[in-house]
Amino acid sequence: MDTHLSQFYGTNHVPSDTELLEIERLLAPHNARLSQLEKDLEEAEANVARLKKEREDVLRVIKPLKSLSSLIRRFPREVMELIFMHSIPPTASRKSNLSICHAPLVLLRVCKLWREITLTTPQLWASVELTIPSHLCNPFGNIPDTKKQQQMTLYLDQFDQRLELSESYPLSIIVRGSPPYDGAITLRSLASKVAIHSCRWESIDFDISQWLPHPFANIVAEDLPTLKYVRLRAYSLSFNEGDSLGILAAPNLKGLQIQVSHSCHGISTMPVNWTNLTHLSLDGSYMYLPDTSSQDKQLTATEMLPVLNKCRNLRILSLLLISTHDPPLLAEPEHQVTLSKLEALNAAGSLLQIHHLLQSINTPRIRQIHYQPLHKPPLLAEEPSFSLALVSFLERYGNQAEVLSVNLPTVSRGDLRSWLECTPALKQLTLGNEFQFAPLPPQILVPTDYESGFDDFCVGLLTPKQNHPWLCPNLKIFRCSIKSHISADTILAFLNARTDPTLVGSGGIIEEVSIHQLPYDAPFGDSTDADLEDGRLESIRQAGVRLSFKKPFYYQSNPVVPFDSSTGGYGPGYGVDFSTLF
Repeated sequence: MDTHLSQFYGTNHVPSDTELLEIERLLAPHNARLSQLEKDLEEAEANVARLKKEREDVLRVIKPLKSLSSLIRRFPREVMELIFMHSIPPTASRKSNLSICHAPLVLLRVCKLWREITLTTPQLWASVELTIPSHLCNPFGNIPDTKKQQQMTLYLDQFDQRLELSESYPLSIIVRGSPPYDGAITLRSLASKVAIHSCRWESIDFDISQWLPHPFANIVAEDLPTLKYVRLRAYSLSFNEGDSLGILAAPNLKGLQIQVSHSCHGISTMPVNWTNLTHLSLDGSYMYLPDTSSQDKQLTATEMLPVLNKCRNLRILSLLLISTHDPPLLAEPEHQVTLSKLEALNAAGSLLQIHHLLQSINTPRIRQIHYQPLHKPPLLAEEPSFSLALVSFLERYGNQAEVLSVNLPTVSRGDLRSWLECTPALKQLTLGNEFQFAPLPPQILVPTDYESGFDDFCVGLLTPKQNHPWLCPNLKIFRCSIKSHISADTILAFLNARTDPTLVGSGGIIEEVSIHQLPYDAPFGDSTDADLEDGRLESIRQAGVRLSFKKPFYYQSNPVVPFDSSTGGYGPGYGVDFSTLF
């Protein structure tokens, strides 16, 4: 309410006696109203407190009733066990299963039922990790205090409990890294506890180069009746000595992966029951070392062929081949090796060694072919064609291939046409290295000034046409990460044709198109895609096609904006992920 006193608000004016009387008269009704409001608030707060208490009483009754009627209580125990088992991080993820944030430990803290199921499901405890948690390590060799010693004793007791909870279920053993400065004795103690249960080992993932001697050297093949999968890592391997041979000689071994970082030889002398193997992977990073004077840094096709001749049941094969003495390209092979059950092949490394291998093997059931030759810069004119032996191999066995993956910095039109003509049943085509599901060969500096290897003509080879045969009618996934130069009209014509049921049939619609390494001025994958916001992609989205178009990072003005962010990116595809075989 405005009065003549309002002019003095915010000033240093000293009111007179008359003004003070007027102020008291003006305050009287407001003071009375304020007093009433305070009483009303006290009553309201008392009511709120009463209502909150009543709500708590009602919730106390409702909560157990709702818990009893919860849908999850109706799940059969068998279903809950399966769900819990799928929550265990896979071995390939390299996530520690000792963390309280990961299964199975996190499942113990949800409720009484989940705890009971977790403790009585041995499969959840069958992945045994030999490592010492970082909080128990003394990296500088300091004498551990009493509290840390007690924690270590508790950890060892919990390790024993874990083995007990696994009951008689097959064990997966994971040995991570090297022993810490003060933890070698403790880790060897853990290894001895695990070695007692060697009769039920199913898989082992072990870096043997970190242990001298390694803790399982005394285990013989007879102690490993159930061992099926072995992944060994090492700085250098020479199979002329007796260490680690017991693991390799397990009578029922099905999968073997060896990763070497420096040198590897004597593969043929390994005491492996080659006939039993269904999965074999020999790779590493030793080709990073360009020392051609050492014969130890070799894994050649010539050395592998006698081994492969014994692998009668092999289904998946991944090889990284390197040699200082390459055979002549397309020379007549010494002998042919038949891999009658091989379905997936990843061949990486020396170009001539890969070609020698492809010439020397018969693979009547091959379904997946991953081809990754080293491309040394520059691509000299006198060097053999990167595609010559691959085309020869596809002409023989590409008719049934469903997955073709080629890792090269550029691809010619003629090569691409030859590959596609040889693979009429192809479902997945991958060009480049970004989408590879196989261990990449060592990285060699490759010049970036190659001509665009993928253009409108190449896309046209895969574009269905009315009343005209086209290549790869069953194609579901197309991925390309080599340098490309494609127009928007060509891409849209390809997408529209591949999603047109009158052309490809209702079951022939493509599932994914991912093209990266587009030029900086392409109307895809950047803020410049505004000219495509005219509905031309609406039918593609409605058909459920996953789209991922990108430019090199140094060209992108807005790298966060994808071509079609609603699709969630590219999926796993049909190809074998050779890095997670075991």
